Amino acid sequence: MSPAPRTHRTARRPTRATGWIVAAGVAVLAFTVRWSLVGGTVGVRDYAGYDDGVYFSSAVALVHGLVPYRDFTLLHPPGSMLALTPFAALTGWTSDSDALVAARVGVMVVGAANAVLVTRAAGRWGTTAAVVGGVLYAVSFAAAWAERITLLEPLGSLCLLGGVVLLLRGLPGAGAGARPGWLWAGGAVLGLGATVKIWGVVPLLVVVVWLLVTAGWRAALRASAGALGAVVVVLAPFALAAGSDMFRMVFLDQLGRPRETDTGVEQRLTWIAGTGSTAWVTTPTAQLALVGAVLAAVLVAAVVAWAGHRGRLWVALLVVQTAVLLASPSAYQQYAAFVTPALVIVVAAAVSLVPAGGRGLVAAGACLGLGLATAAPALPRPTPFPAAELRAALPEEGCVRADSPALLALTDVLSRDLGRGCELPVDLSGYAYDVGARDAAGQAVPRDQNAAWQREALRYLTSGSATLMVRSVGNGFDETTRRTLDGTTTTVLERRGVRVLVPGD
Repeated sequence: MSPAPRTHRTARRPTRATGWIVAAGVAVLAFTVRWSLVGGTVGVRDYAGYDDGVYFSSAVALVHGLVPYRDFTLLHPPGSMLALTPFAALTGWTSDSDALVAARVGVMVVGAANAVLVTRAAGRWGTTAAVVGGVLYAVSFAAAWAERITLLEPLGSLCLLGGVVLLLRGLPGAGAGARPGWLWAGGAVLGLGATVKIWGVVPLLVVVVWLLVTAGWRAALRASAGALGAVVVVLAPFALAAGSDMFRMVFLDQLGRPRETDTGVEQRLTWIAGTGSTAWVTTPTAQLALVGAVLAAVLVAAVVAWAGHRGRLWVALLVVQTAVLLASPSAYQQYAAFVTPALVIVVAAAVSLVPAGGRGLVAAGACLGLGLATAAPALPRPTPFPAAELRAALPEEGCVRADSPALLALTDVLSRDLGRGCELPVDLSGYAYDVGARDAAGQAVPRDQNAAWQREALRYLTSGSATLMVRSVGNGFDETTRRTLDGTTTTVLERRGVRVLVPGD
């Protein structure tokens, strides 16, 4: 009698050597994609948006002795700021711009580490799953876009992936009996995700419930205790220093944000699918069809994985995290990275359930099809940021203001001004959610109608010896603020959309 054929449920873990080869290849691929997406040696020194500067400048402000929530506006928990503090500390030995470049490269390394952790999480189901998950994560535009500069999402993904990998080591069946220490450690790392962005509470709760159902209350309790300990250690010092201001900014201001109408469900699903920048799709109809095809493929993968009892935790995370992103009052392109780890691991789990004879073909098809649909595109090479010209137009004395704090770092005046005791709100736009954000009836007030914020923004931007302005859209200024700003200042230089303003005569 011939031996029974191997079923699709049998998964052979990659050997140590194979695992290292896959991890190394995926890490190099992921870093290369992110380096290319940022624009290489030129782009890594370019202005890359508002949020990037907020998180980095908050860390620089911290190393200069300022306390978030008490001394400047920060609408997120302090985890990201603390993670960037080593790079911010470099400003004591090198320029602000060099320190920012180092921080951005560090985030790209985090992105590469995330891709490696995907291979570890998916490698439980075999080498093919590890390769599929790692490659899809490495080339995913949704992940790569967030992991090219100093944003919150890379650290959130690192905590989720690292926490789950550690937890799995503590459960029976991971090559040994139950090891409670790993459960404490995994819970602590998951808890750190909640100190980066409050959304991190969601995957933490999903994982704890999964542990409760699959491993019992002791495992869930140990992980929960580790998470709680990590959260307390990170948050307590700032809560004691800032008091209720921290709670108001991190929780009340975030939960009270009005829902944005220009980022509806269709746009958010496009970001999750990672197809928004696919170069070979040129019409809205084709784009919609591509989004539908990618999401349909992911849905099929989720059903297959769930039915095959493989990767059910990641299926649950995919569903819940997608719901959070769709329900969030505000959303930006980088938010889609919140969903990407679960998405690619679910696809990898489904591929691992294909019978061995056709698994390689399906894996190749998944990597090629989803890879082409969601891969980060090759963007036009950026032109150098005119940092030297802008810096030369700034006065040596006084304090420089900016509508986006990244400009202060790129022109190397951020640390200088903080050393002089100059005011730095860090998140000037975010202040609109903290002051005057609600009317007497409790209704949300748009930024361009928030009189208290308009006055504060105008006061700050006109109180220095010079002002750097770059945000032509999205700054929220009303007509009166724009007219007053133009009438009280003189533009002495404009390069690449950045203006240097000095007080008018």
